[in-house]
Amino acid sequence: MQSNPTTRDADSAAGVDDAETPPPSDWADGDASVHLEDLVVAPLPELHGHFKAGASCRIELIGAHLRLRATLLLGGHRRLSDFLNNHDGLLECHDATVLRRNGVPTKVTASSIWVSPSDVTLIGDLDAAASPGSPREFVQPRARRPIVVVTPGHTLTGDLYLAPEAELSVFIASNYPRFLPLTGVRTRSLADRRILAGYDFVLLNRSQIVAVTALQPGMGTGRAAI
Repeated sequence: MQSNPTTRDADSAAGVDDAETPPPSDWADGDASVHLEDLVVAPLPELHGHFKAGASCRIELIGAHLRLRATLLLGGHRRLSDFLNNHDGLLECHDATVLRRNGVPTKVTASSIWVSPSDVTLIGDLDAAASPGSPREFVQPRARRPIVVVTPGHTLTGDLYLAPEAELSVFIASNYPRFLPLTGVRTRSLADRRILAGYDFVLLNRSQIVAVTALQPGMGTGRAAI
């Protein structure tokens, strides 16, 4: 299923798949997109994707005060997780569009923009549904471990997949990998609790974790948990 980050009213009776609602008039508080948009004084040229060939994926990048959608080149790596966990320095994103905190595109675009991965909370892989799976001979048994996480800007739930004998506490206390792969992710903004988003697959920056715990048995992920 295609990832479909959206904004929703948490107090409405509708579910996670409701249509986006327009931002309020005071949306500028803590939202870098508004200030970036103020710097745009003329129409920007269209983006045509003129960058080096090679493996790439469409991503949505979220920090405490910045959200954007772009294309990320993976170089010699096949998967986004492999690239992020083996990359040093800034991330060069192409054909980027800055989004408001609620996911609505702004008029701010850039053919290239460099982002510090240490300040990124999570990176959603928008091409995850279309990505080829690992060859059967490389697939190892994994056990689903639902977790709930608090970051500087969000609460979120999602599923880790670990070796059946692995201890969740040991994995969480480790320093590697730097970006944790999570599936079935739902996020809520701490700046505005009405803003929820959903992703099939994300990489969560371990350094941005303020608190994390396992979801209790019978406690579902998503809206009810956060």
